[in-house]
Amino acid sequence: MSSGYTKLSNKEKIMRFSKRLLVGLLALSASNAQAAQQSFNVQYRLAVMQDGQLTHQNQHQPYGFRIEILNDDEGVKPESFKNGRPSITASKGERYSVRLYNPLPVRVAVNLTVDGLNSITGKPSGIADGQKWMIDPYSSITIHGWQVSDGEARRFFFTDKPKSYAQWRGDETGKDLAANCGVIGAAYFWNQEELNQYYDNHPIYSYSRPLSFAAPAYKSNCESKRSNDLADAPSAATDGMNMAAPQAKVEEQAGTGMGERESNPTIQVAFNYDAGMYSPDQAVVIYYDFAQIPNPFPAQDFAPEMPLR
Repeated sequence: MSSGYTKLSNKEKIMRFSKRLLVGLLALSASNAQAAQQSFNVQYRLAVMQDGQLTHQNQHQPYGFRIEILNDDEGVKPESFKNGRPSITASKGERYSVRLYNPLPVRVAVNLTVDGLNSITGKPSGIADGQKWMIDPYSSITIHGWQVSDGEARRFFFTDKPKSYAQWRGDETGKDLAANCGVIGAAYFWNQEELNQYYDNHPIYSYSRPLSFAAPAYKSNCESKRSNDLADAPSAATDGMNMAAPQAKVEEQAGTGMGERESNPTIQVAFNYDAGMYSPDQAVVIYYDFAQIPNPFPAQDFAPEMPLR
């Protein structure tokens, strides 16, 4: 299944479940090793040219889908595993962005949620029914905040849960939307026919006999190698992760607020997807919370006396 679309060079695109997409005019970002990652088994139809005869083989290959959380001043935030989940430490008032990577040789649409809310609509989002950001092949985009119009976004920043955007949205709608504070999720989707067509256009060449002239026995494109390199990267995610926020063990829970405005022009393009991460345990997820910092010098004038025995 395919559809007409507007191709924009070096632009970032947003997609809605209704098959309409907004396109953000954002700059592509550089790669970094620190990232929450999910290895996802991608199916495609490989084209093989064997001695001049074209054949097709159904293939499955793990690709590393990953996201990064970036502090405005310090760059990519370091991660650790907490309760078996990739986690970062939040600081109150800290402005941050989310960088999404596409390891595939075709476009992908990404449902990015923060505290269980879609980053474009601000509404509770299921795994596949939210509006989506679209990323060009082998590219990345950086999302700085909640998209509040076709021309502006408002910054992500860490704050107390009662001051979070999810809490405000919950108060507005009469629902407990702040229950999922402390988690950022990204689910990726693509068009299977586009992926198959890519491999049709980039077949593997194989020969049963050595050629009489100096030429490689196999021909592969650099993009496929790059995809394999990404797929071989160490995974920071674990299977079976749940999109629900973990139980907080500190009195103050972290959430994401809606900060200052910034320009983020967008347009809409058409796109149909029919493959990807339709289950929450397949998505790329990272958790955050405030650090537990014990006080080594609690207020006490003198040591209390125990009764004599």
